[in-house]
Amino acid sequence: MTVVGAAVILGLLVGLMVKMKIARPTVAIVCVLFGLVLGATPIGDGLYDGVAAVGVWLSGAATDL
Repeated sequence: MTVVGAAVILGLLVGLMVKMKIARPTVAIVCVLFGLVLGATPIGDGLYDGVAAVGVWLSGAATDL
């Protein structure tokens, strides 16, 4: 569940950046596709662990509110 939470937070951040015109939609799509391709490589397990750690931290921070 923590990886899903981190993915939702990151997705909201990308959506906010597109809405505020910090990033164009095409740039956001390319970044998402790059992340998916990178996750399919052998380094994907390490990335998954990193995102899971961020999700645990976000979950703890949200619980403390």
